Amino acid sequence: MNTRGLKVFFIYTILLSLFVLLNIIAINILKSKPLYFNVIRVYTIVEYVLFAIFLNQLYKNKLAKKIVLYSIIPFVIFCILNYMSNGSKFSSYPLLTEFLAFIVFIIYFFYEKMKTEVVNPLYQSITFWICVGLFLYFTGNFFYLLFIDSTTDKIVLQQLRTIYSIVTISKNILLSLAFLAHEQIESNEESFNIPNELNLDSFNPKNNLN
Repeated sequence: MNTRGLKVFFIYTILLSLFVLLNIIAINILKSKPLYFNVIRVYTIVEYVLFAIFLNQLYKNKLAKKIVLYSIIPFVIFCILNYMSNGSKFSSYPLLTEFLAFIVFIIYFFYEKMKTEVVNPLYQSITFWICVGLFLYFTGNFFYLLFIDSTTDKIVLQQLRTIYSIVTISKNILLSLAFLAHEQIESNEESFNIPNELNLDSFNPKNNLN
């Protein structure tokens, strides 16, 4: 964990374990669906906040850093309003909003990486593979929630659950294998810069002939 982004992701993995434990207790021990749904609501907010901070640490563009960080405020407000309007009834809209937002944010991360990374290959970066795993997770869950709310066919539902399981397992494998790579800390020596003193436009072949 040699970067702030990886430290934030490490905190996320710890909190994820705690929330999973709380959900197991709520469903299997307390038999309380309201508690189970409330844990998911709180987890959704915590997950969004941590991933927003995580991507904020990865972005290089200052405007993009502000957008992903300040998006926390409207998302939290939306979650609170959604809870107040639905009460004990669970709504998937906050999850769909989170998944769609991070699909866009991660796509921008890939774009920025391909545009600015010139020294170290992308596949050697831990954060790159983490984002690949998260992109698979967000896209898979986004379409899973969309389709599962639009059908009552048992066969289709079973197929969707199978696809969801495959996506979840693949995401976990990618996140685990990501730490076999090595996260480079970019220094001034590694960044690609053209010296200001070097004026390439000033070269004129005719000048050399005189």
